[in-house]
Amino acid sequence: MRVAIGAITRRRPKMFGELLDSFAAMQRSEGVEVIFLFAENDDAHQSTEVVEAFREQVPEPVLLGLEPRQGIPMGRNKVLDMALAEGVDFLTFVDDDEVVAEDWLVTLIEGVKARGLELAGGPVRLVAPAGTLTAWNRAVLKHLQKRAEGRIRSKSRRAEEGRDGAIDIYTNNWCLSLEAQRRTGVRFDEALQFTGGSDTRYSRDFLAAGGRIGFVPGAYVDDPMPQKRLTLGYHFKRARDQSNNAVVLGNKSKLSCIGQAVLRLFDGLLNLLTVPFTGRYGVVKAVHKIGIAAGRLRGAFGMRSSHYDANSAQFHTEKRG
Repeated sequence: MRVAIGAITRRRPKMFGELLDSFAAMQRSEGVEVIFLFAENDDAHQSTEVVEAFREQVPEPVLLGLEPRQGIPMGRNKVLDMALAEGVDFLTFVDDDEVVAEDWLVTLIEGVKARGLELAGGPVRLVAPAGTLTAWNRAVLKHLQKRAEGRIRSKSRRAEEGRDGAIDIYTNNWCLSLEAQRRTGVRFDEALQFTGGSDTRYSRDFLAAGGRIGFVPGAYVDDPMPQKRLTLGYHFKRARDQSNNAVVLGNKSKLSCIGQAVLRLFDGLLNLLTVPFTGRYGVVKAVHKIGIAAGRLRGAFGMRSSHYDANSAQFHTEKRG
């Protein structure tokens, strides 16, 4: 079996380097031939030195492609095309700001093989970044971690019960059979250039085309949250844009969106009333609910997220621009 370890990157040399270090340290599955396939989503290569240093750490081939058309789905399709050209059996993805557990690949591949899955996901743990966090940073992180832990428990339970065949699979921890990709012809939707959600769309299109989907509970990836994303402002924007994407990807009606927005806004106001008892955490929960309401309303009136456009680059790169 040949497995490609894939990632796209854009102006995150330090975080990308930490991901590569975790790849170098991870266990290899017996009988699995590994190749690393990376793509820079930029005008020119910025990570050559980081990748060259990684090549010296690992015995496997390491390929670095370039996708100058800015947009996450463009970068993902570049890596997918590289994997198809290399003739591998499976393609994995993780984000360039994550690190994989030492047994991640072994556990993921064993889980996929044991259940005959064609598209699989695994759990992502949110961890605190290095450095000193403010009280507000800690409150936002706590809320994000509780939500992430709830998703992991829910998906793990569904996997154990065999009810995970229709869950959404995200490229922050992802494994795809390329035989199934060739059969279904599914690709990442480049119309979702800056919105986010192209992996969700892929997962749903793959399921609709007859692909077998599932979750591998023990294949962990860690996501250290940058401090600049642990603010009330970013927390609101992220909730708003994810909610907006849910409207677009789910083809929800305007009436349904407005009704859901009213309910989430009411939830947010209730959370604000609990602030004397819950403190900053209550404010964070309220901001999240209000963000969801805003996203539903934006979606109801045909607006789209621009979460990953140039105006938001400071949140998603290690330097502005």
